[in-house]
Amino acid sequence: HGDVTLLSVAENKKGKLKLVYAHGASVEGSILEIGNTNSKYKFSIGAREFVETWNKSGSAHHCAVGIGHIGSKLEKLAQLLPMEIMKIC
Repeated sequence: HGDVTLLSVAENKKGKLKLVYAHGASVEGSILEIGNTNSKYKFSIGAREFVETWNKSGSAHHCAVGIGHIGSKLEKLAQLLPMEIMKIC
């Protein structure tokens, strides 16, 4: 439990790949027991706004989850590639 960064690779309107990320926190609580790795997350913008904004970004429901808030590293990576990047929260 603690700070996490969710990362997804999506497609922009021009058909190019883009990175989409969000800072949040992995918190204690019940999770679905469906055989996949699951965690419970909280976001500064709330669950509804997070889901709506994440979905509008073109991201799929699968993503990578990293320990800590590493958005600054992702921003640097996007600059080096160069690649569009979108921060949800």
